[in-house]
Amino acid sequence: FRKNKPAAAPLLLVVGFVFTGLALSLIESRDVSPDRISHMYEQGIVSASDSVELTGTIDGQPEPAPQSFYLTLKAERIRLRGGEERDAAGTILLLTHVRDQQLAHEYEALELRHGARLRLLLTLDREDNFRNPGVLPFTEYLEREGYDATGVIKSPLLIERLDDERVFLPLALLYEWREHLQRRIHYLFSPETAGVLDAALLGNHYNISLGAAERFRAGGTFHVLVISGFQIAFIGGLLLLVVRWFTKRRILQVTFAATLLWTYTIAVGADASVARSAFMFTVVLLGPLVSRRAHTLNSLGGAATALLVWHPNDLFDPSFQLTFISVLSIVTIALPLISRMQQVGSWRPAHETPYPPAVPGWFRGLSETLFWSEREWKTEMARSNIRYRLFKTTWAISLERWRLQKLLRFATNAIVISASVQIGMLPMMIIYFHRVSFAALLLNIFVGGLMALLLLMAVAATLISMLSGGLAAPLKMITEKIDWLMIHAVDPFKWLGIDSIRMPHYRGWMVGIYVLYFLVLGLLVIGLARWKPLRLNEPAKRTLAQRSLVIATATFLLLAITIVGHPFSGDRPDGNLHVDFLDVGQGDSALLTMPDGTTLLIDGGGRPNIDWQKTDEIDDSESFERDARSVGERVVSEYLWGRGLDRIDYVLATHADADHIDGLNDVVRNFKVRGAIVARTPVDDPGYRRFAEAMKEMRVAVERIGAGDLMRFGSVSAQVLWPTASGDDNAPSRNNDSVVLRFNYGESFILFTGDVEREAELAMLAAGLDLRSDIVKVAHHGSKTSSVEPFIDASEPSKAIISVGRSSIFGHPNKDVVERWRASGAQVMTTGQSGTISVVTDGHKLQLNTYVR
Repeated sequence: FRKNKPAAAPLLLVVGFVFTGLALSLIESRDVSPDRISHMYEQGIVSASDSVELTGTIDGQPEPAPQSFYLTLKAERIRLRGGEERDAAGTILLLTHVRDQQLAHEYEALELRHGARLRLLLTLDREDNFRNPGVLPFTEYLEREGYDATGVIKSPLLIERLDDERVFLPLALLYEWREHLQRRIHYLFSPETAGVLDAALLGNHYNISLGAAERFRAGGTFHVLVISGFQIAFIGGLLLLVVRWFTKRRILQVTFAATLLWTYTIAVGADASVARSAFMFTVVLLGPLVSRRAHTLNSLGGAATALLVWHPNDLFDPSFQLTFISVLSIVTIALPLISRMQQVGSWRPAHETPYPPAVPGWFRGLSETLFWSEREWKTEMARSNIRYRLFKTTWAISLERWRLQKLLRFATNAIVISASVQIGMLPMMIIYFHRVSFAALLLNIFVGGLMALLLLMAVAATLISMLSGGLAAPLKMITEKIDWLMIHAVDPFKWLGIDSIRMPHYRGWMVGIYVLYFLVLGLLVIGLARWKPLRLNEPAKRTLAQRSLVIATATFLLLAITIVGHPFSGDRPDGNLHVDFLDVGQGDSALLTMPDGTTLLIDGGGRPNIDWQKTDEIDDSESFERDARSVGERVVSEYLWGRGLDRIDYVLATHADADHIDGLNDVVRNFKVRGAIVARTPVDDPGYRRFAEAMKEMRVAVERIGAGDLMRFGSVSAQVLWPTASGDDNAPSRNNDSVVLRFNYGESFILFTGDVEREAELAMLAAGLDLRSDIVKVAHHGSKTSSVEPFIDASEPSKAIISVGRSSIFGHPNKDVVERWRASGAQVMTTGQSGTISVVTDGHKLQLNTYVR
């Protein structure tokens, strides 16, 4: 085909590539051994409630985290509850809590290291705890990370240390070196700085503080904390520079530098982004040895092909996609644009380019400002027999005289590169992170430079500290200051409110807008590659090309605005009342969408009020809060974004317990909220205080309600049944102070009961309130302290919905409570078993659907 039909050759190559990848992907997906832990879960052989005895070998060194550490275990044997023992395979991520020094010493005595064989008693987890539309399933997360299940080691007494597996000694020494370096970093630097260095230098993200991580995300610079092209290029260049001090032979320089770079890559885990960067850097190094200059696109394509052959399903991994799209954007957008600017800016008459560039005046002026050198041109004129005059922008002459031109050129190039990456990754950033950062255009330059300086200072301080702590002290101080400046660089943008915005993504057939975005961007990239501003074109061809470019650019801008503005992402009002009870585990959260489109979020989930890790020796005010996504962020917000929403009209906190109110703090920060509704304002309560601070920060007005109040949302009314109004601004907001609401739309009634207990239920009955409802959200997650029989009889529901996780640390729901509701004739459903429970009514008929079919 290449010989007779050249146009068909590329198409056939692409088709062959796609079908080969599909075949490899099917092989990878179906090649699951019956002994795999994931397969046992799918077959029901292992469940989350079962205690199992697992035998396996530690892969890699333990990864330290605040008051804990993580182990990666390669499974070998498993003993099930009935005593059956069988072969097992798969990778398990284990978390171990270390709350005091005594426990730390006990774990150290076990000598947990790479290759150690263990027998443990624990429960494995592979359950999807939060099953809602738009929320990433836990099983999908595990598959992306390469784990079959997770588990928690509750005590060193549950670990039996067996023999050591034979390991590759250089690899074991490499892991030990990494562990020693990590300990040294934590000894030298503050927890926040050490956490940043752990992530950026050693690939351990467990020690990043929540505050630092949020600032990096808001500034669009979180990628500097992930070992990728930036760090690999920095480390590879540093290694090459050091090796050149010892030898002048090119082949030895490349061999030693590449070997050390790949050694580092293996030590930090060899993730896709790291392996890709190391591969490309190696190709660039090897090019001159064979008298070839490495082509960036070929290097990128080779790296992608090698990684996809090894793991074909990485094609659907967000990390893989973002890694390659970012580099591809730089190669196909930024570098060609910078090259064209250089050609235009430095143009002077020559045989091949006799006429000035045919470009807009603003582009020529900008290019000349950055790239025209009056000094070089005058030197050339002094040596030439030909004399002529050129009219260039005076800015270029002035900036060159003031020695500012190179600095401005560097800054502009960096902005072009940063903008190109943002353009290329725009749809992916919205789909995966629901965030667009405006500050990233400038901060990527600043933070990237600071990160390179931080790594250099930190490595120097670490090496010098082995000789003298006094000599290392100034470098330590400089490292700490650089880290602080890098983390807080986004603060000015945040104060001005221009750091970043959160937004939903499109669903259903509207996802085609993202495909169209990349198609039009591809056309612009092709046009940029073919654009030769110094080449003489026929006027007719030039006019046609310019018109095509204008049309493509206008279409691209329209698509970008449609994606960022998302005017078509949300559902249109359909005249029905929609109530969605979300699966937030141990907690409550429900979204009501009124017939006119008004939205009300009742509670937002959160962590339970009990903290099993808390002891008398731990001071919460000084404890390190590591980066971990809360229920309000990773469940409630993700669900709302999945619905195409960027605003919630009202949020209502039934009471101040953390598993009800904490998630609302994330919602008001991620969405535009008109107002908040509460019954009590106990500023002395830690949960409510955090809520009040979030409302104040986001300028959301807080309205108080009490029994007897009536709220109207268009044609829907909500009667407040409980608690009674209080004149005390600091009145408590406990379970029995929960807001109880009875919604009415037409002939349909829905009752929300918060966490009220027996006393409040009896008080409402004594007041003679009408509790009859079609659907009741059962109080207090089905606890035995609620749902007294008279209250159940008075409500007369057809459906009783319990908001609770698949497994509750409190034992919810109580069996007797469930039986009482069933005995009344109600169908009992739990969010843990059904996922999101959706109710739709037109005011006459009720329709109920569950996320888990």
